[in-house]
Amino acid sequence: RALRIEAIKRYGTKCAKCGRDWKPINIDHIKPRRFYPHLALDINNLQPLCGPCNKEKGNGPPVDYRKTNNETLS
Repeated sequence: RALRIEAIKRYGTKCAKCGRDWKPINIDHIKPRRFYPHLALDINNLQPLCGPCNKEKGNGPPVDYRKTNNETLS
């Protein structure tokens, strides 16, 4: 829970993919926990995604939307 709060402070509540201000925002693991369990608590592996974007991404390939949508970074 503390890591989620830290991720929101760092990256904000706007979806890193589509830019929507979504509440509550999902904190997505860029590299899915299923395949990268050692990165589960690494804040650099987290990004805010709205519900629809998080569902679309699922456990698919790692995609760091923070790098493609700079306006979402705090």
